Amino acid sequence: MNDKEKKDKGIAIVGTIVFHALAVLVLFLMAFKTPLPLPGEEGVEVDLGMIDQGMGNLQPETPAIPMAAQPQQETSKSEEEIVTQNDDEAPALEKPKTTKPKQEQPTETPKPTVNQRALFKGSNNPQAGGSEGITGQPGDQGNPNGLAGIKQYDGQGGKGNGTGYDLGGRGAKSLHRPSDDFTEEGVVVVDIWVDRAGKVTRAEVARKGTTLINNDMRQKAIQAALRSTFASDPNAPEEQHGTITYTFVINR
Repeated sequence: MNDKEKKDKGIAIVGTIVFHALAVLVLFLMAFKTPLPLPGEEGVEVDLGMIDQGMGNLQPETPAIPMAAQPQQETSKSEEEIVTQNDDEAPALEKPKTTKPKQEQPTETPKPTVNQRALFKGSNNPQAGGSEGITGQPGDQGNPNGLAGIKQYDGQGGKGNGTGYDLGGRGAKSLHRPSDDFTEEGVVVVDIWVDRAGKVTRAEVARKGTTLINNDMRQKAIQAALRSTFASDPNAPEEQHGTITYTFVINR
């Protein structure tokens, strides 16, 4: 090979290299150039369906409605029912009944009562502990504020034949009776005023209820009332008003 052929071959090689280098450079520049405006994105069509799994070649015309998942609570309930049904003899579980607490009502403490009979000492009489009255039942009929031997079983403080009194429920210690030397029958009502110690401070014949007009018998009733005494009461009025009724009966 002569020198001319060597020179032509070198020029050809260099030209080929330069040409390919320019081509690569042009392609490189075109690849990194972003065309504006950007082309619109195109999607890919996919098959119609409801879930991510499937099998077969037939497309259903009406989309199947997926079954809604039941709450976990119902599943647990079904499991409990299945477990309880395995044992036929097992007793049914009852729900505990909630009862409202009853409000406790405060109980009233019974007030102590005074046995009026226990305030008096017993008698050495062989008849002590017996019964007296007109009801036909055992017991001592009468009023705790009355007097022994009156034989009158109703009224306030033993009112009736004999001697009776009314002092607003205040008890009597002693009720003096007029002397028995009288010749007329009737009733004398005496107004009395009693102090807190139980002493009669004043006495006078009351118009209401008095039937006797004999002045001597009226004075006897006043004197008997002034000698009578009643139970002391520090809470009573300074002078408490009451009455003593004397019934005069001639024994036949």
